[in-house]
Amino acid sequence: MRTSIVAILALLLSVVTGAPAYASDKSMRCGGQLVYAGGNRDSSLMYEVLKKCGEPEAKQGNTWIYTQGRMQRILTFNHESRLQRIESRRK
Repeated sequence: MRTSIVAILALLLSVVTGAPAYASDKSMRCGGQLVYAGGNRDSSLMYEVLKKCGEPEAKQGNTWIYTQGRMQRILTFNHESRLQRIESRRK
C-alpha cells in the first residue's frame, strides 16, 4: 500500500514539475518472493534476484530491467553484486 502511495505521489509531482514519473522502492515482488535493495548485507545478491525473478528483459552492466505489467523496474547492483536500488517507471 505504501509503495502505491509513493508511486502516486511521484506521478503527481512529475505532472506538476515535468519530471519523469518514477519512484524508488526498497523491495520488489517476483512471483511469491521478494528481493530487497539498499546495498547492505541484507540486500539481495545478483544470483538471488536471478533465481527469484528470472532473466531480466535487458542488462546494461550492473543495471537490470524487468517489466511487470505497465511498470518497468530498474535494478542497480553495487560492486559487491548486492542490489543497491530499485526504481519504478511507468511504461
